[in-house]
Amino acid sequence: MTGLTRRQGLLAAGAGLLGPGIACAQPARRDLWDNTAGVRLRGAVLAQRRVYPEIDGPEFLGPGPVGAPVTEASLARLSALGANLVVLSVPGPVSEAPPYAADPAIERHLHGLVRQCGRHGLFVVIGFRSGPGRSEFTFHRDQAGSWFPANKIDESVWVSREAQDGWEAMWRLTASRFLHYANLAGYLLMVEPNANQTAPGPDGGDLDIWQADRLAERVAGTPADWPALASRLARAVREEDPETAILVSPDGYAASNFAGLLDLDAVPGQVLAVHDYAPRGYTHQDRNVGIGFNPDLADFEQPVAGPWMLGEFGVSRWAPAANRFLASRIAAAEAAGAAWSVFRWDSGWRVYENAENRFNPLYGADPQAQRPDANSILLAPLSRAWSANIVRPAPLLRR
Repeated sequence: MTGLTRRQGLLAAGAGLLGPGIACAQPARRDLWDNTAGVRLRGAVLAQRRVYPEIDGPEFLGPGPVGAPVTEASLARLSALGANLVVLSVPGPVSEAPPYAADPAIERHLHGLVRQCGRHGLFVVIGFRSGPGRSEFTFHRDQAGSWFPANKIDESVWVSREAQDGWEAMWRLTASRFLHYANLAGYLLMVEPNANQTAPGPDGGDLDIWQADRLAERVAGTPADWPALASRLARAVREEDPETAILVSPDGYAASNFAGLLDLDAVPGQVLAVHDYAPRGYTHQDRNVGIGFNPDLADFEQPVAGPWMLGEFGVSRWAPAANRFLASRIAAAEAAGAAWSVFRWDSGWRVYENAENRFNPLYGADPQAQRPDANSILLAPLSRAWSANIVRPAPLLRR
């Protein structure tokens, strides 16, 4: 590899087109995200969070610091169905509370998970749900006081420069220690940024702004300016890793209408990652509600001209015609040449999955199902699309 540094050489050898015993040319990591070349990454989200023993007990999320555990059988099945990408929606390896110290147990867990995916021929995107000044419970704030105490919610990242310094340190640590993995496809700076809702408003309540122009005016120059923080984090990553794609989601829980506020040209190699659960009344309906599928509401507009992906989409598995809804979402992403990952794939940890399976396609359409359905109709549109994948990561390289 004349003219390349050792680091650049490792990165350039990150992916290969796998055939039966055939060695093929290997596209650079950023080429995996080129929408003009057609979709190269199709997969699913694996969501994990920190284990809180006082809330979760000894079994619900498993015995480790992060749960639920992901089994080899679960990843083997995902790969066998044709998927080649896992978006790891996980806690960051730095503490949520001051003084924002590195958490070796979380980092070890993440190394193991990346290697585990690599053994099954799966690329990974590393995305952090939580970190300094941001706890997992920001995603469940409307349930505070039910299964967890309200004081577990930490959203101070939107007011604390110290917490944001912690996010920068966390991403520098991550990029410097994970860039050598051959199956690393990208870094997702923050899963579903939500300053627009959770940052403090002028009256002491939540900011709760859902219009992009109003939000930009309100947060400019404050810690609640997610586009400014995103650019800072992207620069930090790029200083540690010159090649791997940096995925950036807009505010509003990765809503496309906030995408225009991001500066995706400030740092090379950025990819927009949007989430789409519209129409929410359909995709998040409770059991036995029966809101029907309207194909006219299932399409979406391309959010930017440059590289982007549909980072999450999904539907309550019992929603009428959920399989058709998934097929329509996939078709829209494919038409745009956009990588995509469905929310969410099964971890294989039955204690958890048998209780929490709203978006798990393995459990089929029966609202009362408490175990996987071998004949789930939700797998058909996913496996048909996943089978189009031809790119797989090269075997893992060691340091």
